Amino acid sequence: MNIWVLSGCSSGLGRCWTDSIIRDRGEPVIGITRSDNAAIAMLEEYKDLFVPCIADVRDSFTLSEKLHQAVKEVGKPTRVVTAAGFAQFGTLEDLSSEQIREQFKTNVEGTLNVIRPLIPMMREGEASRILLVSSMSGVACWPLLGAYQISKYAIEAIADTLRLELQDFGIQVGCIEPGPHKTGWATTYARRQETRSEYNKQDLVSRSSCGYTINDPAASLPFFWKMFDSSVMPKRMATSPEFVDFAIKEAQEKIRDWRSAHVD
Repeated sequence: MNIWVLSGCSSGLGRCWTDSIIRDRGEPVIGITRSDNAAIAMLEEYKDLFVPCIADVRDSFTLSEKLHQAVKEVGKPTRVVTAAGFAQFGTLEDLSSEQIREQFKTNVEGTLNVIRPLIPMMREGEASRILLVSSMSGVACWPLLGAYQISKYAIEAIADTLRLELQDFGIQVGCIEPGPHKTGWATTYARRQETRSEYNKQDLVSRSSCGYTINDPAASLPFFWKMFDSSVMPKRMATSPEFVDFAIKEAQEKIRDWRSAHVD
């Protein structure tokens, strides 16, 4: 039986995945959330299979302490998923350095704050896996999402680096790149900075919409489980077929750019 640690467990994709782990696999989840109310509700729903870790992923000291306490209660983790994050909207000109730092504190530092205390425990086990949650915004860019995209490109780099550093310990690392899902990512949980008048705001908003199908969170489950059920963990996986076609086209254009720059 696997023991899971999952940040961002109380909403969005994190909640969907937590529910599937517990209901479909009957495996325990140490769920990281900032919300006492959410933790209480999930305890009532999932009983002993949910172990709350009430902490802010930005607070590395408190998070590490509480993770160690939870591990003593349920056992050493073999599966780690970092789903905590939010989106900051605004042009890079309009966003302050503090707003960009806040984006990084949660999405990038928060991801590392979850993983680092757990690596020594996972080294002692067998067949451990870490899934970092990137985004299609970690592969391609749209206007008004610069801070978020920079943070998700960093998640891609973290995944690739961890994979190289942990390969001798049998810890596999993968990166999932969700497309649009009905999670409140761009509404309920988003932060927005007003765009200055020099920009054509309507045009930027129009171009920031990818136009892809917005799926229910449950549509991500086949991709999520493939990351863990495949004999070798995929390095990366996007949940939107529409985006895969776009990403391949973008990659081919980059290859042409690199090659053309070195042609005399």
